[in-house]
Amino acid sequence: MGAKRLFVIGLAFLMVACSNQPKVIQEPRSMVLEFFSVKEETRPIFNQLIADFEQRYPDIQINQVVVPNGMSVLKTRIARGDAPDLFISYPLEQDYITRAQKGYLLELSHEMFLDRIQPTIQQRYSINGNMYGAAFTQNAVGVLYNKVHFNQLNLAIPSTWGEWIEAMEILKKAGKQPLVMANKDANQTSVLSLNFVANAFPPSYWKSPLYLQNDPAWQEINAKVETLLSYAQPESFSMGYSDANKAFAYGEGSMYVTGTWALPMIEKLKPDLDYGVFPVPVSDSPDENRVLGGVDVGISISSDTEHPKAAKLFLAFLAEQENAQSLSLYEGSISTIMGVQKTKKSLEMLEKKVQDGEAVNWPNHYWAGGTAAETEYRLLTQQYFYDRDKITYMKKLEDMLRKYASRDDGEKK
Repeated sequence: MGAKRLFVIGLAFLMVACSNQPKVIQEPRSMVLEFFSVKEETRPIFNQLIADFEQRYPDIQINQVVVPNGMSVLKTRIARGDAPDLFISYPLEQDYITRAQKGYLLELSHEMFLDRIQPTIQQRYSINGNMYGAAFTQNAVGVLYNKVHFNQLNLAIPSTWGEWIEAMEILKKAGKQPLVMANKDANQTSVLSLNFVANAFPPSYWKSPLYLQNDPAWQEINAKVETLLSYAQPESFSMGYSDANKAFAYGEGSMYVTGTWALPMIEKLKPDLDYGVFPVPVSDSPDENRVLGGVDVGISISSDTEHPKAAKLFLAFLAEQENAQSLSLYEGSISTIMGVQKTKKSLEMLEKKVQDGEAVNWPNHYWAGGTAAETEYRLLTQQYFYDRDKITYMKKLEDMLRKYASRDDGEKK
C-alpha cells in the first residue's frame, strides 16, 4: 500500500473520529441590556460586577458603554428615541426631572431594593412621591494632601480658610508646589469653584431672579478663587485631569482639590502614596465648611426597555451589601447602602461631615437648563480662571442662568 494511500485512509479515519466528538455551542443569552455610563473611572469595577451578575443570571447580558462627554450624548440619544436600557442618572438635576415628568423613566417606587438605600439620599430621586432612579454611592469633594510634605514642615491640617492659605505660603517658601490644578479641563475648574458657590447659596437661591454682578457673596467667591489660582502650578492651563492625578501621585504638588472619584486612579499610579483628605475650608468658620457632593453612581431605567425585570434585577444586585462594598472600596465614594462598612481611612473626615449633615449638594443640580447649563458654566468658569476678568464673567454667568430660567430646555421642546 502506497504512502499516499495510507495517508488518505488515515485522514478519513481522523475526520470520522472528529465528527463523532460532541460540539460545544455557546448559547446566546436571551436578553441583552445596555448600561450607559459617563464614568470612565468605574469601568473596571462595573465590568467585574457585570461578570458576577451574568454568572448568576446566565440568560442576561449587560453591555457597559462609556463615552466621552457622556451626559450630552445621553441627552441626544434619549431625545431621538434611542435610550439605553440603564444609564447613570443624577437626582435633582433638571434633565432627570424632565425625563421623569415626560415618562422617559421607569418608576421604581415599590421595588424592595430601595429599602436598602439610605433614605435621606434616596429621597432626592423622589418626584411627586415617585422614584425613578436608585442611588448607590455618594461622592464628596475634598483637599487631598501629601502627608510626607506636611510632616516635613510640621503642618497641621487646615480647618479654616486662613489656615489653608497659611499652609500654602509655608509650602511655597519651602520650595514645594502648594496646589495642583487641572485647568486645561473645564470640568475640573467647576469642581473647585462650586465648593464656594454651594456653601454660599441655598437651593432656593436658584429659583429667584438672579443678580450676580454686584453681589458681595459672588465678589468674595471670586476673590478666594483667584487667591487659590495664585498658588497653582504655572503650567496648570496645559495640565488635564489625568496629568493632575499623576502630578499629585508622584509628589509634584502638595495639595489637590478633587472628588472621591479620583482616588482609585491616584492609588493605582502610586499604591504606597501617603496621603489624606480634608474638607475644603471655604470660610474661617469650620462649622460652615460643608462638604460638597451628590449622588455619584445613580442609575435609572428607560421606560422603553424591552427587559424591565432584568434591568431591575441588576439594580437589586448592585444594592446587595457585598456588591455595594466592592463598588465603594474600588471607587472611593461613600456607599449609600445601609450596612456597608467604611472602606478608606483617608475619607474619615469627609464621611463624618456627611453623616453629621454638614454636606451640600451640587448647586448645578438645581439650575434650569440641566446638562447644557452645567457645560456652559464650566466653559465660562475656565475662561475666567484664565483671564481673571471677573466683571465679564459675572455678566455672562448672570445672562446664562437667566437664559435657561426663562425658556424651556431642549429636552422639553
